[in-house]
Amino acid sequence: MKLNQKVIYENLNYESLFLSDQVMDRRSDKSIYVSNEHNTWLSRIVNVIGEDKIPLYALLDNILTHHFTLFEEMLVKEFQEKSKSLF
Repeated sequence: MKLNQKVIYENLNYESLFLSDQVMDRRSDKSIYVSNEHNTWLSRIVNVIGEDKIPLYALLDNILTHHFTLFEEMLVKEFQEKSKSLF
């Protein structure tokens, strides 16, 4: 974690980072599968920390958004290295 990110996170909590509701268009929703262990953890986080105020998919969407934001540069670099041009 970069130093400036650490300072930012010290002023926040898990609830403010990940437990905000997301409105999704049902036509664009996709089913995904997670292990039973991850499902248990995610459900407990939503139930206890989130006080059942958001759906499980909103937590997962927030976690993924955070992950892609943190690792965007790395993902783009590795994708470009491994993808081959059509021409």
